[in-house]
Amino acid sequence: MTDDQVIATTPPSHLPPQPVSDRLFPKCRCPGDCGGRPEALRRLQQAYPTPDETGAKPPAVPYAPTTRGELVHDTLNRRTGAYMGRLGTVVYLRPPGGGFEWDVDQRWLEQPTTGAAS
Repeated sequence: MTDDQVIATTPPSHLPPQPVSDRLFPKCRCPGDCGGRPEALRRLQQAYPTPDETGAKPPAVPYAPTTRGELVHDTLNRRTGAYMGRLGTVVYLRPPGGGFEWDVDQRWLEQPTTGAAS
């Protein structure tokens, strides 16, 4: 650098501006840091409540689904769902009519009773 060159304190005009973080929405200030959007009066929640395994017993003979779309009953969540796939012992289910997917350990699955859908 020579003595006649000036160090610019602002970036040159050919560089893009710095990205705006989080579209200027205010950050969540609740004690639980829920990640909600206060400007829209919305809170981020799970699609389904977290089940409590206390006192629950899995079926004596768990069912192992093999066909995608096959209906199975999740005894832990007390819901019937369509089998979507598996990763290890975790099975991914979706409501029969569509909706949010949830996962459950395979040991909680059983074949649904005839005509059961929830």
